Amino acid sequence: MRGYISTRWGQLHYSRRGQGQQTFVLFHETPLRHDAFRRLIPLLEDDFQVVAFDTPGYGQSAPPPTLTTMEEYAATIAEGIDALGLDRMILFGVHTGASIAYAIASQLQERVDGLVVSGLPFYEDDVREARRVPPVPPVDDDGGHLLSVFHWEPDVYDAELRSRLVSGVYEHPDHAYAAFHAVYLFQPTKYLDQLTCPVLALSHAKDPVFSGDGRLVREIPRTRQIVVEADRLPLYWTQPAEIGGYLREFAAASGA
Repeated sequence: MRGYISTRWGQLHYSRRGQGQQTFVLFHETPLRHDAFRRLIPLLEDDFQVVAFDTPGYGQSAPPPTLTTMEEYAATIAEGIDALGLDRMILFGVHTGASIAYAIASQLQERVDGLVVSGLPFYEDDVREARRVPPVPPVDDDGGHLLSVFHWEPDVYDAELRSRLVSGVYEHPDHAYAAFHAVYLFQPTKYLDQLTCPVLALSHAKDPVFSGDGRLVREIPRTRQIVVEADRLPLYWTQPAEIGGYLREFAAASGA
């Protein structure tokens, strides 16, 4: 089932599938949409309820009215979580989605039974402050702008997924990278004391933000990290069965 929820920023689009006593809520990377998890969700939905949101400004979700913070993204999506009546949940996020999941876990605390991240942008302050939101290349008559965006991601990214990234950029070129602004402002260290649930990092050594997962492990010693071997990224796309297995194990261990 797919639908829309009215929030402070307008309509928030979501997909809701499956059944079960436990719920996974999934958050995608920028500039993708909820169907980035199209290979993973079918591996979970027989035993879990699985909800995936389009981040505001991506897919079919309305954008924020201006550049804003990760805390505001999280608060807006939390309106959607409340509207769907989700009382207990495990959050899984990738890159921007990992920051969103982290922020929601710190805001909703007792309602979050676990947090799983893959490539959390947990930068040192000097790195974070130096980061800049990339411009969207202007459209060229020869299509060169598409190749420019296609090659912006590292070669380790799967070609089909990179094509989806290109599509995401030119679906909403005026705010395609707006969520990066919130990512670069976000300081996870401010919320370490508010992150009370079990944490799992599903990492890959060639992930562009692999170091962020490592910092999470250092800052929160109870975090378990699994470094997954794979020829291509992202893991939820190229290794869905393996990632689905780890999510199932984490849910069983959470005891929710």
